[in-house]
Amino acid sequence: MFSIGTPRAFAGEVDDLKNQIDARQKEIQNLKEKEKEYKGAISEKRQKAATLADVVLDFNAKIQKTEKDISEKQKEITISSLRIRQIELEVDEKGEAIARMHAYIGSALREIYENDGIESVELFLKYKNLSDFFNQVEYRQILQQDFEFRVEALKSFRQKLEEQKIELTKEKDALKVLKSELEKRNMILEDEREEKRSLLTQTRNEEWRFKEVLKDVTAKQEEIQREIFNLEQKLREAIDASKLPIAAPGILHWPVEGNLTQGYGCTKFAKTSKAYPTCFHNGIDIAGSYGTPVKAARQGKILGVEKAPYAYGKWITIEHDNGLVTLYAHLSLQGVKPGQEVESGDIIGYMGSTGFSTGSHLHFTVYAPNSFATKPSLLSGTLPIGASLNPLDYLP
Repeated sequence: MFSIGTPRAFAGEVDDLKNQIDARQKEIQNLKEKEKEYKGAISEKRQKAATLADVVLDFNAKIQKTEKDISEKQKEITISSLRIRQIELEVDEKGEAIARMHAYIGSALREIYENDGIESVELFLKYKNLSDFFNQVEYRQILQQDFEFRVEALKSFRQKLEEQKIELTKEKDALKVLKSELEKRNMILEDEREEKRSLLTQTRNEEWRFKEVLKDVTAKQEEIQREIFNLEQKLREAIDASKLPIAAPGILHWPVEGNLTQGYGCTKFAKTSKAYPTCFHNGIDIAGSYGTPVKAARQGKILGVEKAPYAYGKWITIEHDNGLVTLYAHLSLQGVKPGQEVESGDIIGYMGSTGFSTGSHLHFTVYAPNSFATKPSLLSGTLPIGASLNPLDYLP
């Protein structure tokens, strides 16, 4: 009889692939456990940042965290490649099984039609003895029943084959995304190493030089904060509330996973921190793990991809279909270009701590329609300026 079972060689290779996948998944889990250590080290040293040694340790912790992320992505790529190989084997096996089914069904059809219409007496006369006759009659009945079963099995195999082909396409697409993520992580790592080299070159690894640099940076940061506030306050006062998009939960989506650490306006932290000499925070802060993907809060077009060293660090702005403009600041890496169209949820960058920042977080601002512009700054690269609104009025 015809067999549709799985060949032993094929089964053995699939089992081996599954074991390799399980092993890589355990390695990834171990790396995720280490992430907690790196996250704590980054947060602690970044908040201190009072000595050159603290800043260097912060850089080292971020570099280790990114190296961990790279290792994790490499293992995920290996898992995806193994899964692709596993699915390809299963697709090949089903293709071979379907071919065997076709051959069997063709043979069965020929057998049935050869004897179709023959009277029992005529069939009996073809055989020398009674047992051969009854064996043939029984065989024909079994053959017809088995034929019906194999036809249904063939339909089922074809359906499963199509499903696995779709799964294979999805897995290959996921592999492309993982490889792109790996490339971005390597870029983040190189940027971190370059920042560390630049700092050590600038200070010559001497504490007193670092103190001078820190004093100068602090003064520039405070000046930039006043400049941003003065420019934006006039724009906020000119907002025509009747022309704003309706403020409702879900107009925008959360751009990143993390904890809300500071709200909008004159917050408690802004009142007591030297970081806000005007006591006004023009967005919200969402803290999270260094390198966490940052996503577009709504579909739109990329307006700006710039840097403001003593303010927002690496930032991105998106103009949305309802006129709102959103700002994503303090990024470790920008992953889009001006003019690029993005969908809600597309990864546009990665969380960091560039610019005026005390730890890994995303600063998220929402600007009113027709109020956004960029302003070259003598102190801090290019500044995003606009009439800010409370992001929490638009988030779920």
